[in-house]
Amino acid sequence: MIYFVETLKEVLSDKGISLLQFSKDIGMPANTLYNLKLYNPTVDNALKIVDYFSSSLDYFERKCDTFKCSFEYQSSFYDCLRGEMEKQNISISKICKDLNFSYTTLERWAKGILPTYENLIRICNYLDCSIDEILGRFYKKI
Repeated sequence: MIYFVETLKEVLSDKGISLLQFSKDIGMPANTLYNLKLYNPTVDNALKIVDYFSSSLDYFERKCDTFKCSFEYQSSFYDCLRGEMEKQNISISKICKDLNFSYTTLERWAKGILPTYENLIRICNYLDCSIDEILGRFYKKI
């Protein structure tokens, strides 16, 4: 299950920020935020949202309890994905088969294109790993 939108609503409510004000604060069209009720965000938009709060995607997906974090990017998504696959001894053919990805999809990721948000969550659930860390975001509690 994807919790991003529910967590965003809770955080905005807790902080007393309206969706319209938040839209202005982060420079994202209000329609994009309203449409999150229907569609998951792009990875880039999700990162923009969590970065505004100095938070993590793991927090927004309820994979950790730490709201405030600082980040340092250390690797690309594809490098982190390959590293996690190697650590767990999972081949490219196995992840493609198990998650129904084409080799072309992985080739696109190798070229720097990020997966959809849904696929990112599927990968992290499959590998049982941190969403932020697979994106190359390594964080510390503040």
